[in-house]
Amino acid sequence: MRGIQRPLIIYTSRKPFYDRCAEDMKCGDLDEKTLKERFGLLQVSERVNCYTFQKLAIPAYGDMPFLSKDQAAGILFDQLRFEAGRFAFWGPYTGIIQRLFTHMQYGNGKDFYDVQMNQAYKRMIEGDKTPGSTLATIKNLLSQFDFNRRPLSIDDFRVKISAAHLPKYSRFADNFNGLGISIHDMNSTKITIESLTFTGNQYSAIVKYTGQDHFGLDTTDISNMRFKFLKVFQIWFILQHYRKLAFKPFFTNMEARIAITGKNNA
Repeated sequence: MRGIQRPLIIYTSRKPFYDRCAEDMKCGDLDEKTLKERFGLLQVSERVNCYTFQKLAIPAYGDMPFLSKDQAAGILFDQLRFEAGRFAFWGPYTGIIQRLFTHMQYGNGKDFYDVQMNQAYKRMIEGDKTPGSTLATIKNLLSQFDFNRRPLSIDDFRVKISAAHLPKYSRFADNFNGLGISIHDMNSTKITIESLTFTGNQYSAIVKYTGQDHFGLDTTDISNMRFKFLKVFQIWFILQHYRKLAFKPFFTNMEARIAITGKNNA
C-alpha cells in the first residue's frame, strides 16, 4: 500500500520531554547570600523587600510592616506581570505571558496548556516559508520519494530533518508580541506524520508537531548580559530560586496539526 498504515514519528529532539532534572526546572535551591553575591540581585523591587518580605513605602517613611510569604509573593508577581508588558504590547498573544506568570503563582508546577498558544505554534510553523524549515523539508521529501519501491520509514527523514531549523520564537516580532518571553526556544520537539494518502500522483498528509518548553530560568539565563539587568528576569529568578519563595517552574505543552498536499514526482 502506498503511503503509511500507521502514524510515523519522523523526528524527536535530543533533549527529552518532561526532563525535571534540567537546570531551569530547579527551584528553592539558592540562599540570600548566593543571590546577592554571585548574581548581584540585591533589591529587585521598590514595593517589597524580596528577602525579608518587608513592605516598602515610597518615599520610605512611617511603618513598613513585614508581610507573609504569600503577601510578599503576590506583590512580586503583580510587578512581574507589569514588567512583562514591556515584551508583550502588540498583537493577539500579549496575554499569554500574564497567564503563564499567574500559573506559576498558583499552579504548583503543573503542566500548562493553552489553546491560544497552540494557535500561535501552528501559525509560526505554517508561516515559515524558508526552504530550510522542517515543513518544507517534509514536503520536498514526500514529493520525491518512490512509494512504489518500498514503505516510508523514519530513516528517510533522519538526516534531512536534523539539518532543518526547528520551530522557535526567535523572529523580530517575538521581541514584543509576548511569544519571545513566553516560550522563545523550544526545549523538546516531536514531529509525526499522522496520515498519508494518495490520489493519483497527488499526496495528502497530516503532520503533527508536539512542542514542550520549560517555563523557568537557570543560572545561565540570569548571567546572560541580555537579561541580567532586566527587572522582569531578576524578579522571576528570585521567585523561582530563593529558598523562602521557591515557586515551581513548569512545562508548557503545545501541539499543531497541519494538512499538507502536493505532487509526487517519483
